[in-house]
Amino acid sequence: MTETDRQLTQFSNQIMRATTYHPHRKTTCSTSVRFSWKRIIAVGGIVLGGLLAPLSNVSTVNAQQLEPFVPAPNSLSKLNNQTESGKPNVEFADEMRDFVIQLSRWAKSYRSDFSIIALNGLELTEYLETTLFAVRGTAEPARDYLRALDGIMIEAPFYGYEKYGEPTDGEESKYILGFMERLKAIGLRYFALDYTDKSDAQQAARQKIRNFDALYYAAPPPDKQLSTLAKTPRTPIGANPHVIDNIRDAKNYAIVLDSSPYGTKENFINALLDTNYDVLVIDPFHRGTIPLTYDDMKRLRYKKIGTPRTILAYLNIGTAETFRYYWKNGWRPGSPAFVGEGNLLARWGQEHHVFYWSKEWQDILFGNENSYLGGIMKLGFDGVVLGGLDEYSWWLDY
Repeated sequence: MTETDRQLTQFSNQIMRATTYHPHRKTTCSTSVRFSWKRIIAVGGIVLGGLLAPLSNVSTVNAQQLEPFVPAPNSLSKLNNQTESGKPNVEFADEMRDFVIQLSRWAKSYRSDFSIIALNGLELTEYLETTLFAVRGTAEPARDYLRALDGIMIEAPFYGYEKYGEPTDGEESKYILGFMERLKAIGLRYFALDYTDKSDAQQAARQKIRNFDALYYAAPPPDKQLSTLAKTPRTPIGANPHVIDNIRDAKNYAIVLDSSPYGTKENFINALLDTNYDVLVIDPFHRGTIPLTYDDMKRLRYKKIGTPRTILAYLNIGTAETFRYYWKNGWRPGSPAFVGEGNLLARWGQEHHVFYWSKEWQDILFGNENSYLGGIMKLGFDGVVLGGLDEYSWWLDY
C-alpha cells in the first residue's frame, strides 16, 4: 500500500466516524452568491492563447500516478438527454469531479508540479449515500478527485459568509473545520480566505486554523469583490526572504481577482510588485479583458525583496462569463447548446450557467495550447485556482 493510499484509507475512516448532518447549511441560492467573482466590465474579444508562445515549449514530464479515468456510466452522450421534467439526466457531482480530474491530468502531463487548487466544493471530496431521513449515511473519500488536487481554498470560514465583516455562523464554521480535519490526512495545502479588515478578527481566525498549517488571507472591503490588496496587516504575516517555488514552501498569500480599481494594467502590476507575498492569486486578464503578457509575469515572479514567488491563476470552470475572450456576440441560452440561463445570483450578473459536462465547454477550457488553461500555462503560471465548482449544487436544485 502506497503512502497516498494509506492516507486516503485513514481519511475514509475519519469521515465514516464524522457527524455529518447539518440542517443549518445554506441553500443553493446563497452559495451561488458566495462563490461568484465578477467584474463590471465590457465584453472582451482578445484570445489569450493566440498572443502567447506555443505550449510545446513547456517541458513534458510524467503526470502524477492516478487511477485510470473511466467515465461515469450515466455520463451524457448528447446534451438533450433529459428527464421528463426537462432537467438534464446527469450525476452532477460526479460530472464535476470528472471534469476536474481530466483537467488536472492534462495540465500535469505537461508539468507535474502544476498546482490544482479547488475553490470550495468541500462536499465533492466525499461520496455520500443519504438515508430515508436525508441524514448522511455512509461516506467514502472521492479518491481520484482528491489525487487530482494539490490544495483547497476555503472561502469565509470565519468571517463574511453572509455579509462582509460579519462572523460566519458558528455551525457553518464547525462544518468547514470538520472537513478540514478529515482532509488533513491527505496532505492538501489549505488556503483560508476571510472577509474582514479587523486585526483582532484575523488573529482569532488564525488561531482556529493553527493546527492545519493553512495559509490565511483576509480580503479588504468593499463587500467581497477581491479588488484590492489587504491593508490590514500592511505586510504579510510570515514575510520571508526565501525562494518560493511551490505552494508547500509558502507562508502567506494574497488574492486580487478584480483589478479594475487600479485603472491601468501597469498600476496593477506595480502594486503587486511592491509586496512580499509568497503566493499571488490573480486573474490572467487585467479587468477581465486585457491579457497579462509573458514579460508581465517575469516581473511579477519576484517579491519586493528580490526572491522568486509562486503565482496562481483564477479559472472559473462552472459558468461562462460574458466578458471573457471566448464569449461571442450572439451567444444566448441554448445557442451554443452548452450555454444555459443567466445566473441571476452572480455577483456581477455577467455570467451564464453552462452544461459543464459537455465536451464543447470543456474544450474551451483545456485540452490544447489555445485553450484557456493552455494560455495560462504558456504565460508561466504555477497553477490554477478553480472556481465554479459549486455549480453542481445549482443543477441539483434546478
